[in-house]
Amino acid sequence: MTTLSDVARLAGVSPATASRALNDTPGRTVRPELRERVLNAARELNYLPNAAAQTMARGQSNSLGLLVNEISDPHFLSVASGVSKAAARYGCILTLSSAGIAAAARAEVVDLMTAQRVRALIIAGSIASGDPGLDQLAASLSRLDATGARIATIGAEQLGVSSVLLPSVSGSAALAEELLAAGYRRFAVLAGPANRLAAAQRADSFSERVRAGGGEILATIHGEYDRAAGYRGMDELLAGPLPELVFATNDLLALGALRRIREAGLVVPTDIALAGFGGGEFLTDVVPGITSVFMDTERAGELAVELVLGPGPSLHTVELGFELDLRESTRR
Repeated sequence: MTTLSDVARLAGVSPATASRALNDTPGRTVRPELRERVLNAARELNYLPNAAAQTMARGQSNSLGLLVNEISDPHFLSVASGVSKAAARYGCILTLSSAGIAAAARAEVVDLMTAQRVRALIIAGSIASGDPGLDQLAASLSRLDATGARIATIGAEQLGVSSVLLPSVSGSAALAEELLAAGYRRFAVLAGPANRLAAAQRADSFSERVRAGGGEILATIHGEYDRAAGYRGMDELLAGPLPELVFATNDLLALGALRRIREAGLVVPTDIALAGFGGGEFLTDVVPGITSVFMDTERAGELAVELVLGPGPSLHTVELGFELDLRESTRR
């Protein structure tokens, strides 16, 4: 088995110099020509540095932490894909964890990431307003920050770190304008959780633009952010005055609503139209195709990596763009 001493001997340097060159130890630089000799020797001998030793030398690992609400959610799978691809370009490996939306549970995972000396951390998924664990999460993030790791969020800008802002307000407003222009006037909203920032932004922005354009919101129904909640919400809407169009603040809600509409013997969009938010790949096989605000969540993951590993300022925000994906669930 090739050792560090073997690499040092072939490169003609001391083991200490070889270690500094391979580990890129902060504050202990090696002249470029010596570093190149050591790297060439390591490649020639097929030497792989010990990751644990590198972590001790640097004070950080080559691991990039990603903390999401729910790993099985297609939205977060797409985010993870973008983070993983971008992290690889910086020589980092992804450490993925899920903790739900509770701030205290997230704080525990952040502490574990800190103990592992992650190089950076990305938190994807909104935070519930008024969560009693927010102070605990803030303290955990402060401890991680003290190690030199950079932190960013996707859709949780209230944590006060670098953030990728989702187009919840602008996208919902643009969708409302498009639907008003198509002739719709009577709407209902499947709003998702009332205490989640993204859900509230989408429901409020859509409703405000509808009313400003002369439309009417017949009902706003809150619930979880999943298909079952969309099904239950649509069931409730079917018991009252029927809207012309139902807007769901995420696509899982829209899928649940579509199932209930079909069970009621109604046809989309002839009897009732439907629109969602997210535009995930899993919608491509749905019939009829669901109109949605498409946001490239894989790109959101890539942008978050640039915030924590790129050369930009330590505290920075960027906004993700969107496109209106008009499909068969609304008339054109």
